Parts: sequence; C-alpha cells; structure tokens
Amino acid sequence: MVNLKNIMPPQDVRCYRSSRNLYFAKYFCPEIVTAEKLEKERHIKTGCAGFDHILNGGFRVGTLSEIYGESGAGKTQLVLQIAAQCRKDGSIYICTEDAFPVKRFNQLLEHHIHQTSYSEHREKIFIEHITESQDLLSCVRVRLPKLLEQKKVSVIIVDSIAAPFRVDVTNYVHRAEELRELGILLINIAQKYGLAVIVINQVTSSFDEFDNVLPSLGLAWSNIVTYRCMLKRKGLEVNTNNCNNVNVREFILVFGPDLQNKNCKFIIDSSGIKTI
Repeated sequence: MVNLKNIMPPQDVRCYRSSRNLYFAKYFCPEIVTAEKLEKERHIKTGCAGFDHILNGGFRVGTLSEIYGESGAGKTQLVLQIAAQCRKDGSIYICTEDAFPVKRFNQLLEHHIHQTSYSEHREKIFIEHITESQDLLSCVRVRLPKLLEQKKVSVIIVDSIAAPFRVDVTNYVHRAEELRELGILLINIAQKYGLAVIVINQVTSSFDEFDNVLPSLGLAWSNIVTYRCMLKRKGLEVNTNNCNNVNVREFILVFGPDLQNKNCKFIIDSSGIKTI
C-alpha cells in the first residue's frame, strides 16, 4: 500500500480528502427532512376514516409499519382492506401462513368499487406464498426489485413476518441477523420505489402486569419498525344495522415518530372495517 504523502503534495492530499468526504456525505448520509415536508408526504389509506385520522392520513410512504395482535383481532382483514384500497395503484401481498383469502378479498373489492366486474383491478395485486425465511429473503433481494422495475405498486404487505422465523429456531443470533437484513431491505425498497411496507406480526405471552401479549421477534425486529399498531379484541358485542351481533375490537397506535398515541374501537362486517 502506497502512502498518499509520498506521491502527492500536501495541498493535493487535503483537496482529495475534502472531495472524498463530500462525495460520501452526498451519497451515504441521510437527507435532512423538514417538518413541512414530512407533513406533505404521501400516505396509504386504510379505508377506515378513524384509522386514517389516527395515522394522520394513513401509513406513510417510505416506511416500514407493523400491525400485531392476537389471532382473530382483525389483522388480515385490515391489510386486505388496504390492498383493496390500492386497487388502482397496485399492491404486493406475500403470504407466509395461509393461502391468500381470495373470496374475502373479492368481497371487499366489490364493496369498494361498487360494481360486479372487477377483474381488471385484481390484475394489479401480485401474490406470493412463502414459508421459509431464506425464501423470503431471496424474494425481497431479487424478485421484488425486478417486479417493481416493471410494475407500479403502492404497498407491499407481508402476512405474517413472524411465521418463517418461528419454525424450529435454535440459532437466535443468526435469526437476528436475518431479521435485520430483511428489515433494511424492505425499508430501502420502500424509499427507492416510493411505496409503503406493512407487515403483520404475531404475539408472544408477556409476564408484564400491564401487557398480556407482546409482538414477536424481540428487539432485533422492534428497532427496525417505524410505526407499530396493535389490534385487540374487547370481548364486547354490538348490534349492527342488519341485526347481527359483532365483536368490538380496538385499534391502538403503539408508537410512531411523528404521531400521538391514540386508539379507537371498531367492528368488522361484510363491507370491511368500521369505527364505532
């Protein structure tokens, strides 16, 4: 290795180092964002006015958002409704647990577009079924960028992020590294292509007297998430217009860098999610 001082005058060395630092500062340092610009950034609407009000317009583009809760809390219903809302702009839905609920999605889509012919809208939702963590990483590394170069998409949904990483896990350090890589890849994709990434997370039991459950995957994943929302069942029932009793649920904004912690109650019927 040759020392610069041996081949360049001192003033040229200083100039070189200065230009090098400017280059790295330009391409590798994050851009400074003002509060006014943050307020004007695009959001992906949920299709529920109460949720959009809490989220200040919906899930912010360029970020990674998490929705967690117990089984039956309405997590999949919410992301299906978001996908139906994005029918014109396109969406990617990655299933890691069950098969994609086509019948329910068609029901929501029919309600939102108010017409029986909706085949052209279904052409803009791209579905992938994955069960292994390595396959999920491969999809995010290779297949997603290729698709996004060809198709316009406004939201990527992963249902759920926890399932591929909770199967026979023994090396937790390796899992944490994979989660970190996956989170960084998803955020980079969201910022590069101007879309929102929304993931569903499972829950684990908590020994805290204030919380019954906590989101899975631990701090390795929690530190990557930009927005975290929780859905929970309240154990109450209300009568709807069609005289059926439906369960009351609660939407809670757990944290977000630019939002207040708020909550609202909602129900789920054939048309989707509605606040009460």
